[in-house]
Amino acid sequence: MGRLVLRFDSEWSVLGVSIERGHFHGHGVAYFPTNDVSEFLALLQAYPIQRSELALKSPGLINISVFPADGVGHLFVRIEVAEDIDDRDFARVRLRTDYARLSRFANQLSLMAKGEITEIILEEDKA
Repeated sequence: MGRLVLRFDSEWSVLGVSIERGHFHGHGVAYFPTNDVSEFLALLQAYPIQRSELALKSPGLINISVFPADGVGHLFVRIEVAEDIDDRDFARVRLRTDYARLSRFANQLSLMAKGEITEIILEEDKA
């Protein structure tokens, strides 16, 4: 089972991303203006999510994208992280989720962008 942990410092607009899948772990930290988070949130609320450029990115450090996994409501959240902008190596994890989990994630991300919470955890759907 995999999971994504986001930590956001709204005072400095710094997003920390940790990913796990089994014994595999990756981590990245990057500057993220809150307006970028807001734009990503607006796209997350679309239904159905189309295979398009739905991503929260920091060039070279963090890339979180969401896209359909199948035609019955399952989604994939793909997370890529690197520790340094010059790294050629990065960690990539793909988590399977659904619209209910994605909706909770989007609501929590909205609170995080406002500075009301500091951490979000998205765990992979076990099905």
